[in-house]
Amino acid sequence: MSTATVSIVVTDVNDNNPTFDLTLGTNFTVQEEKANLFVGQVNATDPDYGVNGQVYYRIVNYPDLFVISANGSIYTRRPLDRELRNHYSIVVEASDGAVDPRKTTLTVSVQVLDIDDNSPVFSQQDYVVNVPENSPVGTVVLKLTAVDADLFSNITYRIKTESARQLFSLNRITGELALLQTLDFESLAAMGVEASFTFQVEAVDQGGVMPPGQATVTVHITDMNDFSPIFSKDLYKGLVAPNAVKGTVITTVFAEDQDPPGTPASLVRYRVDMEKSLYSGNIFDVETDTGRVITKVNLSEEPSVTFKVSF
Repeated sequence: MSTATVSIVVTDVNDNNPTFDLTLGTNFTVQEEKANLFVGQVNATDPDYGVNGQVYYRIVNYPDLFVISANGSIYTRRPLDRELRNHYSIVVEASDGAVDPRKTTLTVSVQVLDIDDNSPVFSQQDYVVNVPENSPVGTVVLKLTAVDADLFSNITYRIKTESARQLFSLNRITGELALLQTLDFESLAAMGVEASFTFQVEAVDQGGVMPPGQATVTVHITDMNDFSPIFSKDLYKGLVAPNAVKGTVITTVFAEDQDPPGTPASLVRYRVDMEKSLYSGNIFDVETDTGRVITKVNLSEEPSVTFKVSF
């Protein structure tokens, strides 16, 4: 009998997938607006031998936003904006070094943390409102609103233009703009002051570091019909022939209105008061724009007859 020694070398077969260590956790947080920030770390191992057990990592679904190092540390590749997106589910792949690698994936959750990086923004950049003259003090003429895209913002409102604070109040919490004075259109016109006010308002995030949001407010004081027209005379007299034809001008009446010239309220129109001149109103008329009193029909009256017409 003879004997021989046989040396057997057992070669590794790539028969194991990389396995993630779940005790490290999969819920991460990272601050917005900064690149190269550490997000969290994963770790995978492979019991295979040599290159078959060498583990490599890659980010599957957001490679433009996140990068992973050789030891499984995840970093932001570029700044994140929480206001655009506040959460990411990142798929991390671990593969071994074999020619035909085995792979395993793990999904980790990344919550983007807010920082104060937004100023409040008004619902409009320019507010325009018409306010009737002589509105009482305290009348709310406008409600301003602004929003801040950051979390936990505390917005308050204020009037930036100093001169406007003498005329208007702005509720710092509700944004309600109210009158501090009764404004009269005619008085403003007499002083040569424009009956409109333009000023700046601000929305401030209390405790924030960003500049206030700004908007422009224009308040137009509109004229009301404060005054009645006043005739230049209490009594107008005119003569007309007993047989005057229709359309004959007898006299002209004139009235003035103290509302500001050129406004609709100052425009005087004339008409016969038919309740007071039931009979005469069927014979005489007054032109609406000119105030000329004319015959409405061809006359056939006795001489010296007197008619009374009210306007």
